[in-house]
Amino acid sequence: MKTACLLLLALVPLTSALLSDDELRDQVVERSSRIRRACITNTAGGVAGSAAKFAVMLGKRALSGCIGGGIGGTSSGSRWADSCMYQRPGRPLPGVMPGGSTTLGKRDLSDFKKPNRDFIFVLDTSGSIPDQEFEKAKESIAIMIRSFCPHKLGENTKKGTKQVAVVLFDQSATTDISYEESHIGINHLVKKVISLKHRRGSTATANALQHVLKNVLYSADSRLKDNDTSAHVIVITDGRCNTACQTLAKDADNIRKAGPRGVQLFALGIGNARDCELEIITGKGQDMAFQMSNFQEFQKFALAVKENADENPDKCI
Repeated sequence: MKTACLLLLALVPLTSALLSDDELRDQVVERSSRIRRACITNTAGGVAGSAAKFAVMLGKRALSGCIGGGIGGTSSGSRWADSCMYQRPGRPLPGVMPGGSTTLGKRDLSDFKKPNRDFIFVLDTSGSIPDQEFEKAKESIAIMIRSFCPHKLGENTKKGTKQVAVVLFDQSATTDISYEESHIGINHLVKKVISLKHRRGSTATANALQHVLKNVLYSADSRLKDNDTSAHVIVITDGRCNTACQTLAKDADNIRKAGPRGVQLFALGIGNARDCELEIITGKGQDMAFQMSNFQEFQKFALAVKENADENPDKCI
């Protein structure tokens, strides 16, 4: 299966003066193995199955990848991931990691779930997302936050507490809710999420990951170096980076390997998100990337995650 997939990719022309950059990328992706695409984005079990998998994986290491991957998951520099190409039409379109297959982001297989947990939501606010869909995205994040032990917010940073930060990005990235602000409590946090404004710019996903690393994971309030704290980054995007994308794989890997234990990095792709771009972000293939057809489905996913949390004695994941 792996050989067949690579042959299909090899048969696709990588240059064309007639096709746009987006069309070229889509042409390559559409010719890739459908089985592999379903595996990468956890679509086989529907929304409920995806939510259950997300709840299980939150706090656990990925143990296996899809076709072409090993114990470390599919590498960000794999031929599959490189089918997301970033260059102008009519020129050679290299993958985001020059040099072909380069394994990135392999970490130890220890459990991520620590007494303290820091969550960072990274929300796409680009112009390709309609206003009403952006509202659904915010509502979904608010639902998911209520699944992350909200009763442990607002207790400063004592053992067993949670922190949440929210980053918005289009062509630039900003920390719109800091870790410190989340200490005020769950009601304040949810209200702040709902009040976030849609910016409607371009999509600079790599810039957003650079911002997360420098300004959130290594901020004064971060507990990245605390042995009792795990960090989890959840990127929510329509998955079509179109500005400064060439460093996307490296920026994602820098997040995954940050700190003494690394950071768990998820990608939730909504609508027309490219599967290969989601894998570039996660570096872990089947375990960390989740695809949904629209933002209404994302709401259903968030509700299903909350239902999974409610089944636990402490009502959280």
